Amino acid sequence: MMRGLRVCLVAVPVSLVLFINCGLAGSDSAAQSKQSKTKAAQSKQSKTNYVRLSKPDTLTFDELVQLEKNATPPPKLAAKVQKRVTTPFVNNEAFYQGAKPKRPASPELGPYLRAVMWNIERGIQFDEIQIALTQPKKFDSLLPDGKDPKEKPLDADELKTVRQQLDILQAADLFIIDEADYGVTRTEYRDVARDLAKALNMNYAYGVEFLEVDPLNLGLEKVEMDDKDAQADIQKSFDVDKSRYLGMHGTAVLSRYPIRKATLRPLPVCYDWYAGEKKEISQLEAGRRKGANLAFMERITREVRRGGRTALIVELAVPESPTGAVTVVAPHLENKCKPECRAKQALQILEWIRGDPNPVIIGGDLNTTASDSAPVSVSKVLKDRVKDPDRWAIAAVKWSTGAPTILLMPVNMMRNKNDPTGFDVPIVSRKKESKLFKEHEDFRFDDGYVFDFRGEDARSAEDRGGTLSDSNQRASKGFECTFALEKTYGGLVGEYKLDWFFVKGFAKDSDKPGGKYQFAPHFAWTLMELNSAPVESLSDHAPITVDLPLTEPPPMRSSH
Repeated sequence: MMRGLRVCLVAVPVSLVLFINCGLAGSDSAAQSKQSKTKAAQSKQSKTNYVRLSKPDTLTFDELVQLEKNATPPPKLAAKVQKRVTTPFVNNEAFYQGAKPKRPASPELGPYLRAVMWNIERGIQFDEIQIALTQPKKFDSLLPDGKDPKEKPLDADELKTVRQQLDILQAADLFIIDEADYGVTRTEYRDVARDLAKALNMNYAYGVEFLEVDPLNLGLEKVEMDDKDAQADIQKSFDVDKSRYLGMHGTAVLSRYPIRKATLRPLPVCYDWYAGEKKEISQLEAGRRKGANLAFMERITREVRRGGRTALIVELAVPESPTGAVTVVAPHLENKCKPECRAKQALQILEWIRGDPNPVIIGGDLNTTASDSAPVSVSKVLKDRVKDPDRWAIAAVKWSTGAPTILLMPVNMMRNKNDPTGFDVPIVSRKKESKLFKEHEDFRFDDGYVFDFRGEDARSAEDRGGTLSDSNQRASKGFECTFALEKTYGGLVGEYKLDWFFVKGFAKDSDKPGGKYQFAPHFAWTLMELNSAPVESLSDHAPITVDLPLTEPPPMRSSH
């Protein structure tokens, strides 16, 4: 059994389940009929023409500089930016090279599609993430070995849990990736989505939500600090290669199923990442009397960007689906806004997909903090902006004295961490995000189907049922946390449930057990132990997974 390393006080759980062997349902003839239909659909798929490569134009470095300097860009450049943030990259090269889904199977579900959603924090730990996804036998090399007294090796039970979670990742045929860089200094100018897809032998779509045009990133502003040794070293993190800098940051869908089509849609604006950040930086400039070290730490919490939050909507060719397709929706909701505006963004997505006849998987970082800011710490700020954060982490705490926006999380966040749905414990602050979840629970597609909120014990990890438990793993209270600050100070706990799945299968009632379970969510896991096991955590978010039966699964024991 997998055991949680920690429990989030205001968010969502983690573990493994002993499956019940219920046997195969239906007669041999029915099974053979299903197999023949699937083979026919797969044969048809192999003859279908999919877009092999669609790659929109990128912006030049000089154009990115113009975007930083001009509040209102020239019309031609503005049109180019608009196209960049509404036109996804699509690559089906893996399909044409013969890639096929793993299509794992179990006695409980029959063949199923395993989906993983993961905010990978720009891809800063790309090599380590790639090892976790493609070379699990090498993962031990990333773990603490006990040579450093500050790093505690995993005990036998912890190591077993990590290896079980590695196995869970290996069976995935679908990855939804938030926060993937392309051509940014902090991630060595890597095309994170493409490189991950290539390593996994997957097709992919990539949508840009932001163009990173902060003057520090573009080399237009120099690091200024009282500590001159730190200044010289940290400046290296912002020395830019103009020939390689593309400044893109966004969302990706990676799949062994071929991509039929992809669209990228801007969400309602809840925060202006250009004007808002420019204003904050101006105020910081006016307050430089507080000292250069502190001013710098405040400064790097600000990121001037063009673009905004988006939803990447991808249709995959899945022959077992009655429509021949599954729709994947990959949103990244705003963190710098009140919960009411996040609910507005979510509602817009629902209106876009209301008429979708396919099974639907929504997976993304919904930033459900119940606050208008994201949880942050000194270590996270440094890791996001500086190449060697550990070297300066201790000093940065001293530099940041008097900067509560860096060291301390807003108090109201502490009351909302692992159950922002508001379904379990009637604490007012938690209910700030509950509107978003209520919208999904009450939503009905044009074809009469709904998002699956059934949460049956027998279809949930560790038999721990409850609202949404079959698509999002629950803990003893609330859900398993998906976000953790690597280091926190002042005794604060930095763990939250920010990342979510919502699944539309063929349920007609969002809460009532029974009916069809093909493409219904099952056995959701949060892989926090895996994510936090290495010496350096893979990301500030843990991957979450869910399994969808490709055919109607056998009956399970009654839930209790």
